[in-house]
Amino acid sequence: MSPIQGFTRLRYNQVGVQTVIGTPVAATRALPYRGIINVNPNRTDPDVDVGSIDRIIAPFAGAKSVTNAWSGKQAFNDLPYIFGPAGKGGVTATGGPAYTWTYQYASLTADSFQYLTDETGDDTNATYGIQGYGGVINDYTIGFPESLEAMDLAANLIFADANLATAKTGALSVDTAPTWVYGANAAFSVDTTSGNIGGTLWPETVHSASWSWNNNLDQKRFTSGSNSNPFALQGFGRGQRVIELTLQVAESALAIAEANTIDDDPVPNRYIQMLVTSPAIITGSTHYSWNRRVAMRLISVTPGAIGGNSTLTFLYRAFYDSGLGYAARDVVVNSLATQ
Repeated sequence: MSPIQGFTRLRYNQVGVQTVIGTPVAATRALPYRGIINVNPNRTDPDVDVGSIDRIIAPFAGAKSVTNAWSGKQAFNDLPYIFGPAGKGGVTATGGPAYTWTYQYASLTADSFQYLTDETGDDTNATYGIQGYGGVINDYTIGFPESLEAMDLAANLIFADANLATAKTGALSVDTAPTWVYGANAAFSVDTTSGNIGGTLWPETVHSASWSWNNNLDQKRFTSGSNSNPFALQGFGRGQRVIELTLQVAESALAIAEANTIDDDPVPNRYIQMLVTSPAIITGSTHYSWNRRVAMRLISVTPGAIGGNSTLTFLYRAFYDSGLGYAARDVVVNSLATQ
């Protein structure tokens, strides 16, 4: 007997970068994430009297929703596919063969969007592959547990529209030996002035960390007089961005001093850097790395424990700092030349 088609292990998820929201492109990179595009036409039954206790009138289509939820481990070469559609479009790499991707996110103006075409499906893709296009990331989390292993990613994407029953772009495969972003290679610095950001290391105190990023995107639809695809999104508006860091640390003198600021008035500013430097070398002495710098303020402190040891969990929230010139910035060094 032949196997049943539609094995989840045969699923694919691959993307290409668009320049125009409504124009899909062929995929250029296969990503190591779980996630299948969901197309919901939001069909609704008319709330009317029809002389029957059962429905007679067919439902009508509402505003179409096209989404995907990525999840998986995070590799250095895939970080631009998170920071572009979530934060800032138009970024290109410099250098080579060690390439630097710099994302300094605007606060006083709105950065352009990077739109993705996403292809998902499985071994039945000839009849059920889905191509979402005009995709951006509304929110994501990235972080590592107490085991300090490769960082986990969860991202929620919204697409302008989708094409059903599409065949996948061929000749793409995921990296067989990706360079993972390990929590064990992360170093955190917490400073009190923007000019000293990255200067005060918290040595061997961090058990786990998680970054959350929420764009609170506004989905834009406008009447166009078109009778084809009238519900496709025509743009996105940036809402109030919320960037948070949850940091679980050992209860040291350094951590206790920070915890004691929770009732300070005014709330003190903090300038936090996370620098992840992989032992893997791209070329010469240049390592894969990710440097995230964020201006933040402490929101809450929660006591806890790991095994028999006390911990403190800090929740920080980002703000725009005029001295720093931004709220958040990511700099990635990897071997990805282009998207």
